[in-house]
Parts: sequence; structure tokens; C-alpha cells
Amino acid sequence: MVVSLYIILLFIGYLVFTIDKKKEGFPVPTVLTLLGIGLFFIPYFSSIQVSKDTIYHIFLPGLLFTAAYRFPFSALKRNGGVISFLATIGIMLTVLLLGTLIYVVSGIGGSLSFLGAILAAAILTPTDPVSVVSILHKSSGDEMMADVLEGESMINDGTSIVIFSVVTAIFLKDKSFSITSFLSEFLMVSLGGIVVGLAFGWLFSKAVHVTHHEDYQVMLSVILAYGIFNIAEHFGFSGVLATVFAGMTLSYEFDRTLKGDHFRESLDRFWVSSGAWLSSFLLSR
Repeated sequence: MVVSLYIILLFIGYLVFTIDKKKEGFPVPTVLTLLGIGLFFIPYFSSIQVSKDTIYHIFLPGLLFTAAYRFPFSALKRNGGVISFLATIGIMLTVLLLGTLIYVVSGIGGSLSFLGAILAAAILTPTDPVSVVSILHKSSGDEMMADVLEGESMINDGTSIVIFSVVTAIFLKDKSFSITSFLSEFLMVSLGGIVVGLAFGWLFSKAVHVTHHEDYQVMLSVILAYGIFNIAEHFGFSGVLATVFAGMTLSYEFDRTLKGDHFRESLDRFWVSSGAWLSSFLLSR
């Protein structure tokens, strides 16, 4: 029964994405979210349970890798400074300001600590501007703004998770908050994830050339997407940032290597369709 429910949800996603291809400006994320809310009240779908581990270890790596793989490296090169600033300093300032506001407001009718407020802010800060980016690409001629927004949204998940993890460790161990310790931990977790992602993305881009069958090349990219996430998390680094930078590195290496022409198309088809499947299932739930 559970399998049939999954098939139904995927079919709903297929129908919605098909309508999107027929009519421009069709708000896919909004429609899928509303459908998911509606399906929640139908008893037939109540047996589907999506746990936090399922979202974190199955949906998240695939969605991140898809977005990173499809993001044009030329856009990252042009706007790398702005994207990096917004996804690091910008996120930190947002978390600090929002956390302070939550702390002040909670003092009126509750007793939330400042660290607890920062934790809440770190959860609320990440954004997923899928609809906004789509609208900017279609209705506005400002490609730079759309690229910056899309690039920042990929990295801010990793930044926010790093901030949340570091502050959680301090909160659970009941340590006093120190800017020095926070920054050192933040740099280790984030830079470690970036380095691991760049290294494995480059290695897999070379390994793909050894495998001449397109199906196995796609399989290797799946191993990279999910393997690098778990490897980075195992060593205490950011799995989100590792996956994002692995996907961008793989795409960049394929673009600049002529040998990649014969399998680039199959990889593109797979990751575009995979992103649609994962997002449609997740949003419909």
C-alpha cells in the first residue's frame, strides 16, 4: 500500500510539472504545497511518514546536488563575491538580528535564553526562493539578481546548518558563548565541507572518464551526491556545503573537458528529472 501511495504522489508531481511546461508562470511549488496540505486531510495518505532522517539523508543531498550541478559556473564566477558575502556574513547578521528580536519578544511572555533564540533564528533563516528565481528569470531582464539569489540560496542552507550545529553544541554542553570559539568551529566545519566537496568533485570528474557506459556514469554521480554528504558529516564537516561544491565542481570540469560531451547530456537529463521527482514528492507531503 505504501508503494502505491508513493507512485500516486509521484504521478501528481508529474501532472503538475506537465502543466508547468504547457503554461508559463504556473506556480509549481505553491501548487504542490497546497496539494500536500490537502492530501494531509485524506485518511488514505495518512500512512506515509517522512522522518527527519529521510529528509536530511535522502531528499536533501539529491536536491542540493541537482541545484549545484545545474547552476552555471560562469554565474558563480561573475557573482562569487556577492554570493559568498550574502551566504556567510549576511546569514550570520540575519541570524544575530533575528535571534535578538526573538529573545526580546520572548522576554515579554516567556523565558527563552539568548542561545535558544539564536537556535530558533538559525532554523528560520534559510530560504528556498524557487518561485522567486523562476519569476525573475521570466519576467525580469536582470539575470544577475536571479543568479545571485539562486547561488546564495544553495549555500545559505549549509551556513545555517553549521551555525545551528555549532550553537547547539554550545547550548547542550552549557558553555558560555565565545565569538572566538564560534568562528573557529564555524570555519573548520564550513571550510572542511568545501574542501572535501571540491576534492571529491574533481576526483569523480576524472573517474567518470574511465567508465564508458552512460548508465554507470550516472550511477557514479549518484554515489558522489550521497556519498560525499555522508562522508563529510562523518568527519564533522558540513555535508550540505560538501554536496553543493562537489556538484558545481563536477559540472565545471565537464564543461571545460571536451571528453565530457558524450555523457553530459545523459547526466543532465537524469539530474533534472531527479530534482523534479524529489521536489514534487517532498512538497506534496
